[in-house]
Amino acid sequence: MHKIQPKLFLDPKIKYPIYDLNLSFTDYIAQCKAIIIRHRCDLSNSRAEQIIAANSPFETRPAHSIKCGALLIHGLFDSPLVMRDIGTQLQAQGILSRAILLPGHGTIPGDLLNVDYRQWLQTVRYGIATLAKEVDTLFLIGFSTGASLALYHALQNPANIAGVILLSPALKICSAFSNIANAYKVLNWIWPRAAWLYQDTNEMLDYAKYRSIPFNAVHQVYRLTQAIKKAGPAKLPLLFGLCQNDNTVCSRASLHYFQYQTHPKNHLILYSDETAAYIDPRITLRPASYPKLPIRDFSHLALPISPQNAHYGEEGDYCLASHINKENKTIYGEFSSSQIYLNEYLFKLKLSRYHYKRLSFNPDFDFLISKITQFIHDITAK
Repeated sequence: MHKIQPKLFLDPKIKYPIYDLNLSFTDYIAQCKAIIIRHRCDLSNSRAEQIIAANSPFETRPAHSIKCGALLIHGLFDSPLVMRDIGTQLQAQGILSRAILLPGHGTIPGDLLNVDYRQWLQTVRYGIATLAKEVDTLFLIGFSTGASLALYHALQNPANIAGVILLSPALKICSAFSNIANAYKVLNWIWPRAAWLYQDTNEMLDYAKYRSIPFNAVHQVYRLTQAIKKAGPAKLPLLFGLCQNDNTVCSRASLHYFQYQTHPKNHLILYSDETAAYIDPRITLRPASYPKLPIRDFSHLALPISPQNAHYGEEGDYCLASHINKENKTIYGEFSSSQIYLNEYLFKLKLSRYHYKRLSFNPDFDFLISKITQFIHDITAK
């Protein structure tokens, strides 16, 4: 077992460059990279440049004429890397994409101890302000918490947003601690460990995502979901992508939200193995299992990630990436940590034939991209 590095769980009190709306995006990237270099603990090895690139904001600019723009917003505990594949695909379609870095991310988990969701929203405002200087038509594309941030901003400020793409949005999170997570502050002054739902001894196993969970981060997402509930219906086009058996966010809540939205260009893609079609013609069902691969279900992590992703894809360098093309007696899907640990124990006792691992990429990525680009085209077509 690895020894926990105390520095990982202390608040570095970082000030992110998100309040100057005249700051160029190039300078924003440079300042965020400097923050990452200053505070990460894993840049002494040969992968330093990969790690910095994975966690930094980025831009994918078309080589020729720009049709429109998209702001890409990652999820809780994630890095901009999870939006990289979408940005690359949109670039080929003439769409200028920019991915922001949400405060608290890309450095160490302790950076989330005191972050406020309104700082995340300010980062979205900054990204929109800079992108709006280059394009007339602008879309928001978010994953998980990033999708909720995109939706909330569009509900509050719809004027300059053409549409919102929400992948596995965190409209309700599957955690019993979400609405009471802020209670840790009562104990934190006595016992600092009380600020953490979970501290992972292998925190640096994944250089593109935190594995440890501070209560405050969960509570901030809960506050965001409550703000969305009070914001009223959406008046602009929405495209949802959901995994029905998502264990991190509640897909049922997103389905319910979608079915009460009335814009004629709204659409929803649902990864499910249900055979019955939904009455709502705006919902497209896609299979969630691929027995020959073998994939039992889509995980929360999967939707924005291409099979070719260098970190999470089929040949990814992440040790828990879904290397489904290898004979490894593994079933991939949406498994909780307890399910994985229990099954591993049963496997050692020869009571289970397979290992369980979470699916780390989307085998239907090309179809999802085609629906995203179609959604954008339908809105921007004159």
